[in-house]
Amino acid sequence: MRQAIENLIHFEITKGVIQDRDVHYVRNQLYYLLKCEMMDDLPKPKQIDYPSDALEDILNQLENKNILDGSKISRDLMDAKIMNVFAKLPSDIEKEFYNRYQQEQASATSWYYHYMQSLNYIRMDRILKNLSFSADTSYGMLDITINMSKPEKDPKSIILAGQTKSSDYPKCLLCAENEGFAGHYTRDSRDNHRIISTTLGHDTYYFQYSPYIYYNEHAIVLSEIHRPMVINHQTFSNLLNLCDQFEGYFFGSNADLPIVGGSILSHDHYQGGKHVFPIEKASVIKSWKKDEITYELLKWPLSTLRMKGTSKTKLTKKAEIFLNAWKSYENQDLMIYAKTNDTPHQTITPVARKKDGLYELDLMFRNNFTNVTYPLGLYHPHEDKWHIKKENIGLIEAMGLAILPARLQTELEEVKRYILNDTPLSNQARIHLSWADQIKKMNNIDIINIDQIIKHEVGIVFKDVLEDSGVFKQDDTGINAFITFIEGVLS
Repeated sequence: MRQAIENLIHFEITKGVIQDRDVHYVRNQLYYLLKCEMMDDLPKPKQIDYPSDALEDILNQLENKNILDGSKISRDLMDAKIMNVFAKLPSDIEKEFYNRYQQEQASATSWYYHYMQSLNYIRMDRILKNLSFSADTSYGMLDITINMSKPEKDPKSIILAGQTKSSDYPKCLLCAENEGFAGHYTRDSRDNHRIISTTLGHDTYYFQYSPYIYYNEHAIVLSEIHRPMVINHQTFSNLLNLCDQFEGYFFGSNADLPIVGGSILSHDHYQGGKHVFPIEKASVIKSWKKDEITYELLKWPLSTLRMKGTSKTKLTKKAEIFLNAWKSYENQDLMIYAKTNDTPHQTITPVARKKDGLYELDLMFRNNFTNVTYPLGLYHPHEDKWHIKKENIGLIEAMGLAILPARLQTELEEVKRYILNDTPLSNQARIHLSWADQIKKMNNIDIINIDQIIKHEVGIVFKDVLEDSGVFKQDDTGINAFITFIEGVLS
């Protein structure tokens, strides 16, 4: 264990998280926390690539000593406490961030991003296990990630979680009160979590990075107040202002209704980052220019209107007009319904960015109508695609990056063997049988090209999933109806 501790201390020095002057203090804190006996003859540190290279050894030894109970959750709870020994106080981190911010915005975000990696809050060792590839479709290249980074709960963790008294503190995983939260068997530890305060309008928000990033500098901006997600005038204004506050970042919001929204609708928040998504490269079907704003109807499976202009105020005002018009729009021939009784169905997934002095605001028109045939949503992935993707299409996927379940790693290997060798599919993988049989009919499939073919076909399913989720379909009828709606608002 001493070797691993010294390796970890040396790593944090090289990353600038602590200085040589801090070593005695940090070492004493770690030895006490880990119930390790101090000795004079300390081993020489060895270079490691990630904090986990040392943490895994430490956690294994704690399990051998019965200090940890052998569950995955107990390991995660402890490693966050170990890394918290190295972490600065929130006020010190915020001061460092804004000192750098005054010199250069990008310098501040880059420092903070790498600092949170060095603290193992952003778990790069796990994130690198994700399987990522792209697939060429009729809408251009779509990006696919099979999410292997977030570990599934093991049986022992599930049992222990069931024995843990539930608590409503913090109210959700996004609340600012998570900063430094110790965690337990039903809630992740956030000992080494640090957030940066900022102001949007008259409200305080906090900027942070996701512990399981899906793209470069995957950021989250959360309201200080625990309040529900909402899409309104202030949302559009906040997203555009964030693009000024964080240079080179896009910012978007999940929709504010179930089915078409994200996984956490109870807390007002946005997502952003330094990444180019497929939607940015979408071609334009038709464009308009009015009152110093350019409007572009995109060739994109989710019904999307892009607005461009130099005035955030004008863009915000016009986006609100489109939102209000959409909330009351109906087209029964296309099965577009504004509400059922008093339950609204229509909202917008917005995305903002700034390029060459021009602000861009993408408005993706969403609808969460359900019926007997589609109880999970008419504009939701349909059942024939559930073998690949069943979950809601939130902001990230709406922009063209699929986040697919970890089960696909083994299931797609079975599909490959079935196609090449007629090896029977397991009960778990039989959900892919019909799809696999379709692939099997293709010509010239062999062991050399099978992996690329399967990846491409996964991408096609994701494309079809996005088309299911689009309200105005990408055919003449749907496009013409969308154009009529846009021109009606612009007139």
